[in-house]
Amino acid sequence: MSAPDGGSVAGLDFLAFGPGSRCGEKGTRKRKRVNRNKKKNWGKHSDVKDVEEFLDDIRLQERTAGGLLEAKPDDSLFFVDTGNAEKDGKLKRKEKPLRIDLILQGDSKVPPPKDISSHQVPNGRKLKRKQELQAKLQKRGILSRTERLLNAQLNQKDSKPKAEANNHPSRGFYDIWGDENPLDANIQGKDSWYLEQTKKGRVKRPCRLNTKASELPAVEIVGPGASYNPSFQSHQALLLQAHEVEVTKLKAEEKLERQLKFPTAAEAPTQESRFQELCEGLVEESDEETTHEVSEGQESSSCLQRERKTERQRKKEKEAKILGMKLQAEKVKKQRMQGLFQLKSMQAAISRQQSELVHRKEQRAKKRKAEAMQPRRLGRLKYKDPEIEVLLSDELPESLRKLKPEGNIATDRFKSFQKRNIIEPRERAKFKES
Repeated sequence: MSAPDGGSVAGLDFLAFGPGSRCGEKGTRKRKRVNRNKKKNWGKHSDVKDVEEFLDDIRLQERTAGGLLEAKPDDSLFFVDTGNAEKDGKLKRKEKPLRIDLILQGDSKVPPPKDISSHQVPNGRKLKRKQELQAKLQKRGILSRTERLLNAQLNQKDSKPKAEANNHPSRGFYDIWGDENPLDANIQGKDSWYLEQTKKGRVKRPCRLNTKASELPAVEIVGPGASYNPSFQSHQALLLQAHEVEVTKLKAEEKLERQLKFPTAAEAPTQESRFQELCEGLVEESDEETTHEVSEGQESSSCLQRERKTERQRKKEKEAKILGMKLQAEKVKKQRMQGLFQLKSMQAAISRQQSELVHRKEQRAKKRKAEAMQPRRLGRLKYKDPEIEVLLSDELPESLRKLKPEGNIATDRFKSFQKRNIIEPRERAKFKES
């Protein structure tokens, strides 16, 4: 009897398992039966490694050699090295490519794809159709709007005349503050509303900027007594003015000393004066309280003694009231009648009142004018006049060469600014020594 595969039956063990069979051993996995007729099992249970290696080899040949090596001729694959040493030695260093360029060079000889599919570029088909349409229009000589605007801008000539240089000899002169200013030629004759809306006209200067902060002149002329060679009367008048300033300062210092002076032994308060000062006003207050109590008692008694009015009394009071009103009306009527005969006196009173109003108006204008000449209070400090620069009689120089300057011009200008209400009065900062 023979076996199914052609062998003898004697060489088989029980149940047809031979000596090389691994059936029944531990660690062995039973071979899984797979149906290869189905497509889903082709990729899972088929060995395609050799096919992938073959395809990778073909791709490598295409990248490096530009095609299959079998199809290439021998001349393109091999060359004969003649070994020309002289030619190699003459090769200049600068002709050799840099190493960075060699690194950046592509090692693939496969050319990049030229046509890019439309789904990789947004709106690729639309742009392609647009380019084709533009090419057709250009062949006909029709340009697009952007190109027409660009050509018009390039061909446009500058219509504005170029300003001449400031150092040009033929350049004319004009007054920049005058009415006939060439810079304002494009504004002249235009409507004010148009200039305001287009912001081409000048801004109207506010009226408050035209008014001065003070009516005082910027540079005040000193009196004749401050001259280097003054007359006797003018010099004495200046000395008297300076003397009055010093007297006022001395009086203010004496007043402050009197207020802060400690009392002497004779002026010091005694025990009797202190007691009298404490008791002062107590007696008068007691008298006032007693009088107040008496008056309250009288009022209470008068309120208790009041009786109710009778009908006859009320009637008499009403008649007296009506009679008083009639007399008052007759009195007013008489005054009005007599007012007709007082027209002249009334007219004189009205004229007198009008003249008084005019006089008051003039006084107010004078006062306002005087206040305009005085410095105003701009800060926490008051303005103080500078010291009068005056020389004594024995200090007057004999000539202008021996004259010594008095004061400081910077301090004078600083005080002038304060007096003319341009800056507020200030004082020098006091630094504390640590």
